[in-house]
Amino acid sequence: MPLLENDLNEEQAPAVLAPDGPALVLAGAGSGKTRVLTYRAAHLLAKGVPPPRMLLLTFTKKASQVMQSRLAHLMGSNLIVPWSGTFHHVGYRLIREFGHRIGIDGTRTLLDREDQRDLIKEIRDEVCGPGASEEGIPPAATLQGILSLSSNLLKSPEELVRSRFPWLIPSLQPVLEISLRYATAKSLYRVLDFDDLLILWLRLLEEHPETGSLLRDRFRHILVDEYQDTNPLQSRILDHLARASRNLFVVGDDSQSIYSFRGAEIENILTFQDRYPEARLFRLEKNYRSTPNILNLANKIILHNQRQIPKTLYSPRPSADHPVLVRMFSDADQSRFVQRTIEQLLDRGKEPGEIAVLYRAHYLSLPLQIALARARIPFHLTSGLKFYEQAHIKDVLSFLRILENSRDQAAWKRLLRMIPKVGRKTAESVLDHLSKEEHPIRALSDSAFLKAFRGAVRDGLSKAGSRLGDLLRLKEEDPQNIPRIIVHILESGYEEHVHETFDDPDSRIADILALSAQIPPENDLSGFLAELALLDAGSEDQDEEDRKNRIILSTIHQAKGLEWDTVFLLSLNDGVFPSNKSKDIEDQLEEERRLFYVAVTRARHDLYLCVPSVTGYGGGSPLPPSRFLAEIGQEHVSERIYDSWND
Repeated sequence: MPLLENDLNEEQAPAVLAPDGPALVLAGAGSGKTRVLTYRAAHLLAKGVPPPRMLLLTFTKKASQVMQSRLAHLMGSNLIVPWSGTFHHVGYRLIREFGHRIGIDGTRTLLDREDQRDLIKEIRDEVCGPGASEEGIPPAATLQGILSLSSNLLKSPEELVRSRFPWLIPSLQPVLEISLRYATAKSLYRVLDFDDLLILWLRLLEEHPETGSLLRDRFRHILVDEYQDTNPLQSRILDHLARASRNLFVVGDDSQSIYSFRGAEIENILTFQDRYPEARLFRLEKNYRSTPNILNLANKIILHNQRQIPKTLYSPRPSADHPVLVRMFSDADQSRFVQRTIEQLLDRGKEPGEIAVLYRAHYLSLPLQIALARARIPFHLTSGLKFYEQAHIKDVLSFLRILENSRDQAAWKRLLRMIPKVGRKTAESVLDHLSKEEHPIRALSDSAFLKAFRGAVRDGLSKAGSRLGDLLRLKEEDPQNIPRIIVHILESGYEEHVHETFDDPDSRIADILALSAQIPPENDLSGFLAELALLDAGSEDQDEEDRKNRIILSTIHQAKGLEWDTVFLLSLNDGVFPSNKSKDIEDQLEEERRLFYVAVTRARHDLYLCVPSVTGYGGGSPLPPSRFLAEIGQEHVSERIYDSWND
């Protein structure tokens, strides 16, 4: 294949042209793993492997489409590998074809995530009754996560609760009952969830020998992208499929294994050569993305992990400036520094879409979003909703908006829907009554007003009136003490609502507390809400072209696989990065270090590592620099102090 060989470097070619048998391609960041996987498929096709005998597995639909397109271009035709796609996509097709062999016919409906959660909530209410939250039973979203992880980790719900959710052990029996009823309901309603697609695929291989043999014969060559992100269920499926041919070609990077919270298991890639002793190992260490200075820092970071397959990234590019370690006093200074530096970069002609700001947790972007909006610098969040657009934050803001304007219909609608037994029609009825009142907040504490409603609705409205009355008094006492008002919203009932309504309630409560900590002390309620309106300006949907003209703000998890000329990494403090939950547990600390490695290797040319001394406004809480900075050593960074007073 001279054409293919001419397109590959000295590391890529041996992997692409390897003989049949198992192979692990350890592809460092920016080393061309997609090229290797695509060219390997092209090489096999050129050797005469029929397209239907090849299984090409990716983790996203987009990745599959990109590979198919490149493959067709390479082969000079409209060739398509018919069995190419995500694990779930392939699993769905196989269940449609063979499910009847294990008692699952192909007419079953596939539940989306929202439908699945609704079904679990219905069962939870049947098992536990309306007082479930007071009894410590987790909300439906949390139960959904537990059941999904149980499948993907190949553990029973009981094993999973005991190992990963020990605080739920007192509620173990109701959780197990919900799990059993959920399985029964799926069978009764003839539906499947996404995790069933992989569980049933595995059952076809393990419980029906004829089907297992047929699939092993059908898929003579199996190619897998992002192998470090596979979970135990996916790994077991792959090992079954490759049992006969041993033609399992996997591409991945253990140093970029950062999704254990989703069930990804780094042991799959670390033990690949134990399970396949004859496997060839290929290292792709030539990085085409970053400067040698950035790669030196990345290599030094990952060196401190014990559980890894060693590799050393290097670059053919000329040396450049060292990454810059910037020390500043506060979060506000950090946002000011990033905003000012971005303005300077833009003035020099840098494209906005080539600048990214990355962070460990979404709430860390909050002050920067305000700073960029003030400076009229457009930005796009790849990390999901803007901080203020998240449901739990909008809930809290609805209280604040009513305190500022008791005629705010949208805020009232949101607040009323938080009251038990108040649906859309009841909320409209309450709003109609409130619109006729001179003082809507006071009306909720007026027995004459409440007579129009009955039972639980009346009680809920009365409690809401009492809560709003307390908040109004706090506002009148000190209009600028918004953090105090927000904390009181939490303590007077909203914290219970979070636990009842959302998954990961602790992180959402942390978001709300972070919100209170990040509000500048000079802002009164009116000024603060005006800042939010400024944030919303220009936040309409953007097409791909428009996003190129915006600064990128992203969590590191969402940034994996992407790259930019200039990267800012926020809040490198112990307790933030590494996180408080992870810093004292070795396995988790190693994953945090891998996350840091991923963040650093997103940068092509310029990298800024930001270290505020305190977090939060009004003095905040002092936090030491991240331990990862000490591990890097001073020789790989240039340090500077940023003082906003002299800016």
